[in-house]
Amino acid sequence: MLCDGDVDELLMTQMLTSIARKIAGIVTVATALFAGEAPAQLVSPLPGVERFYVGTYSGQIWEVSLNLATGKFIATNLAASLGGAPSFIAITPNRKYLYAVDENNNLAIAYVINPTNGLLTKTNSMPSGGQQPPFIIADKSGSNVVVANYGDGWVTVFPINQTNGKLGTNTAHYDSLGGTPAHGVTIDCNEHYLFVCDFGVDTVSSYIFNPSAGTLATNNPGHVSVAPNSGPRHMVFDPSCQHAYVICQNSFTIVGFDYNSTNGVLTTNQSISTLTNGMSFGTGASEIAVHPSGKFLYGSNRGTSPDTIVVYTINQTNGTLTQVQQAVTGSTPRNFAIDPTGAYCIVADQDSSDIRLYSINQQTGLLTYLNQKITIISGPVCIVPFILQPPQPVLSFLPGQSNTFSFNISNTLSLLTYQLYESPALPSPAQAWNLVATGSPGQTNFVLSNSLPEEFFRAGVLTNY
Repeated sequence: MLCDGDVDELLMTQMLTSIARKIAGIVTVATALFAGEAPAQLVSPLPGVERFYVGTYSGQIWEVSLNLATGKFIATNLAASLGGAPSFIAITPNRKYLYAVDENNNLAIAYVINPTNGLLTKTNSMPSGGQQPPFIIADKSGSNVVVANYGDGWVTVFPINQTNGKLGTNTAHYDSLGGTPAHGVTIDCNEHYLFVCDFGVDTVSSYIFNPSAGTLATNNPGHVSVAPNSGPRHMVFDPSCQHAYVICQNSFTIVGFDYNSTNGVLTTNQSISTLTNGMSFGTGASEIAVHPSGKFLYGSNRGTSPDTIVVYTINQTNGTLTQVQQAVTGSTPRNFAIDPTGAYCIVADQDSSDIRLYSINQQTGLLTYLNQKITIISGPVCIVPFILQPPQPVLSFLPGQSNTFSFNISNTLSLLTYQLYESPALPSPAQAWNLVATGSPGQTNFVLSNSLPEEFFRAGVLTNY
């Protein structure tokens, strides 16, 4: 694998280099080279690989790999064993650091991620600033983590040391609404406002968030209420940040809001049940997630005979929800995640101690169980996936008129940004390729001009995943 510049900020060049040789107006593909090495026999492009971490109530954090091409789990490893209850976890955007809350010991714990094998090395821990912390999140800048404490309602912001990932002394410590349970924390798309699901008083609170300083300030208006005894648990935004959704544990409902990103104000526009006829009230609704496309929303039901992931379509005009499926899960789907590609839903069933994999229909949002199940992880309660290795892009081309080429990149993902590099001669490993085109996210077709008698091209992936 070749890298141009800083691997964390610029380009990771992944894959097959197609050699275009222009001789007497005829374009031929001479061979394919990998990373500028000697000619080799053509092989199938490498599939993409995802890694996801699993928080548990059994004192362990696990690491699992998923083959994106086959939809199969390919490795499951114990990443860290520390005792306590490392339940909810979060990862920084650069995938260097992982953070966990220990509900039993009221701690926020920092780890360094080994990029090769996924194992975790603890660097430090800090008191969570309250009791029974069930939730932790890292901001998009990778500057802070925020912890919600269920037992007494405190919300705490910890700065991240950018050199070693250690947590520093808290920079904000708010007692949300006088000690009532705080169950979840969400930061808006622009990182201007932070929201707390105040489970005990049926309120969502809004704070002004400064990621550079790691501070919180009360917003005005600072609260929006949901129906009495609803128990707001977790909140998500759609990709456009025009709508927000809160799943309420006790009432088995999802409350939809219109969102004003200028002032951080939420306005209720819908309340819809997570159940259908014949399902009983059980332990409670739990997790909520929006599909990367913004077209579908998912929630989990626990103790409802059967336990399910409920699926909704999202009206693209007004953000309202329509229920379309109840997908049966194992026992107590406390948590689940939609993978970054939007192709899979990964479900953590706490009481049946299994993790199940579902495919997602990209047109309807419906889930199909793939008969992929992990059963060696006890009490899984949090799933955090990310792309470990993008699929290996394959570059092809056709000659056009007036010395132009039409390039197509296949074996791609719609969330990635692709780039084309060229050289008038085949570079040695120490020589640089020249960047000639950067697409928009998901763009796979490019048209380039060329007047050289011989030119070499390669495709790369911008590290925006």
